Amino acid sequence: MKRRLSLILAALLLASCASGCGSDAEKGSETTQNSGDTESTTGVTDEYDYPSLDLGGEDFVFLTASNVANMYNTIEVDEQNGDLLDDAVYKRNIFVEDKYNLKVVNMKSDTVNDDIQLAVNSGDNVYQAAYPLTNTLGSMVLEGMFWDLNKGSGFNFDREWWDKAVMDDVKIGKDKAVYFANSDLSLLNFEATWCMYFNRRMVENLQLDMPYQTVRDGNWTFDELYKYISAGANLNGDDSYNWNKDGNCVYGFTSMSPDFITQCYVSSNEKQIKFEDGAPKLMVGSDKFYQVTDKLKKVFGETGTAFFSNNKDDGSHYELVFGAGRAMFTACEIKGGNGGGVFSEMVDDYGIVPMPKFDTNQKNYISPIAVWTYFLTVPVSNPDIETASVVLDTMSYLSYRDIVPIYYDVALQVKHIRDEETSEMLDIIRSTRTYYTAYAFGFGSTLRGNLASYIVSDKGDAASIIATSKDATIAEMDKAMETFNSK
Repeated sequence: MKRRLSLILAALLLASCASGCGSDAEKGSETTQNSGDTESTTGVTDEYDYPSLDLGGEDFVFLTASNVANMYNTIEVDEQNGDLLDDAVYKRNIFVEDKYNLKVVNMKSDTVNDDIQLAVNSGDNVYQAAYPLTNTLGSMVLEGMFWDLNKGSGFNFDREWWDKAVMDDVKIGKDKAVYFANSDLSLLNFEATWCMYFNRRMVENLQLDMPYQTVRDGNWTFDELYKYISAGANLNGDDSYNWNKDGNCVYGFTSMSPDFITQCYVSSNEKQIKFEDGAPKLMVGSDKFYQVTDKLKKVFGETGTAFFSNNKDDGSHYELVFGAGRAMFTACEIKGGNGGGVFSEMVDDYGIVPMPKFDTNQKNYISPIAVWTYFLTVPVSNPDIETASVVLDTMSYLSYRDIVPIYYDVALQVKHIRDEETSEMLDIIRSTRTYYTAYAFGFGSTLRGNLASYIVSDKGDAASIIATSKDATIAEMDKAMETFNSK
């Protein structure tokens, strides 16, 4: 790892010189970045089988959100600007534009899902691909807004540039249709993977071990997390743990609900709803499910030990609380390794570890992608799924080859990380990603919210919540499956 990072840093120095040392460096740069070269700028031999395709100079238009919670969501860059990620995106697009005689265009919107619906309903082929928000993705799929991506022979879904854990879990219906997917084409879902940040100063002051070795040994569990956060909670002269922006109390842990609680079930390998053989299956009510629920209640149900808020108006938003040094741990998305810039001004050093396992019998760590994320789709208003599949697969491959190494090794492991061990932790997080597909299809939202309320605020009880939600949840899944199976 050290040698790898040294090589990356050396590359950074060369890149810096190339962007700032005058015309000779620029000329040399043009030579090495020729899109006809058989090797990428990262030195990886190009073994991709590029299909024969000529779009006659037409635009290939992506529709994406304008801004996504301070995460890197860039598909198109107008020109090289010295930013390593932007320049890598620019070079990828120039390559595919030359290869297939097209122009990559990224249209951004604050109403992506509405724009897709308008295009489909009017039959306007304005977007060749789109990244809709998952909050209405399921209903849009049911309304027939997107192609089954299996119809495009240019997709290589078995290759490394497609997220296998996500792809396996989004197949639905008797035909195992794939209406949305995740690849390396966009870095958004790297940014949107959940992890845990911890305050190194607080851990050291309490004479606790840094949790890295515990993670390496496979023993980073919710019980281990509880040891830290129960020790970290401190009134520090305040009368209570009620939020006071000008107060002094320190929380053991802070995050948001219900999203975090949902992700805890996922990281415990006990999703509330799983997809098996193309159909959703309700998993609540088993002995294991109750064990996970009881564990989460113990760890996150104590006042002070855990504090949940998503309110920015009064300063109690979990990222602000952690950034101000008033919580030992927080859970959120990676966001470039510093909470999307929220922690960039943080005084205390911090580290990152994966979401915990349920117990040490669990084989692997599981790192959930944010439930609200954006996935790659092809709207049916684009009549040419075959051409779309070729372009999207090629761009995903080029991103895997040339952009992901820069993002992961430089932006995460060099630019923002304050200790070397975190690089190793990010390796684990990156390799163990998955997604809670039920959210995208809108299944079990009431159940999800009520279980979270029970765990963090003692509203109701698990058995009654499951009993009252079970039949309605199954009914909504059965209704949806009738539609999918009739397609």
